[in-house]
Amino acid sequence: MKSIFFDEIENTQDYAINEFKDEPLLIVSKAQTAGRGTNKNKWENADQSLATSLAFNKEIVNFKKTLVPLLAGYSFVSLHQIEDLKLKWPNDITLNEDKVGGVLVEENNDLICIGLGINYFWNNPLIPGAGSLYQEKQDEQQIFLDAEEWAKKVMDYITKEDFSLENYKLKLTTLGKLVEYPDGRGWAKDINDDGSLKIETPSGELLNLTSPLISEII
Repeated sequence: MKSIFFDEIENTQDYAINEFKDEPLLIVSKAQTAGRGTNKNKWENADQSLATSLAFNKEIVNFKKTLVPLLAGYSFVSLHQIEDLKLKWPNDITLNEDKVGGVLVEENNDLICIGLGINYFWNNPLIPGAGSLYQEKQDEQQIFLDAEEWAKKVMDYITKEDFSLENYKLKLTTLGKLVEYPDGRGWAKDINDDGSLKIETPSGELLNLTSPLISEII
């Protein structure tokens, strides 16, 4: 795996996609000037951030690609011994119910690119519901090392095919919650083997959905 580090970059996703050749490519930056999240939401830099993207050939993925955002989020959470660091299906990383990070997965021709954005420290978050991992600034070299460890963990899960949905669900806050999706509301019941969310509607119908537009209500 090749790693490239920046103090600031326009967008780690675009750089990784454009520069990818054959071997996995990791782009890491302290800040982005034109970062984006799910559904093209604007990325806001915290006082201390991690923005990183991992690009690799999609041919090495021998399981449902809908599992990729789940294992990417779990890979980061499992690296940190923070009790209340949790996952919200399918893309969010939360701490005490505040969003501290997220995952963005994009496909482009023969590659998959996983973007990870984490707020390490944010004294006064600009966005309602946003938070940060820590209450003070962290060693910047350690943040870069975290990115490399995260990428190695992701690649291990992908190449060894040993990602455990049961372990993932232990860190998940979504199950049992009332959720809203584009066509209505229902209760989040389970995560299917392909990574989709099983929802029970008020009428008792079971739906299996993959849309990132699903959000928790209660």
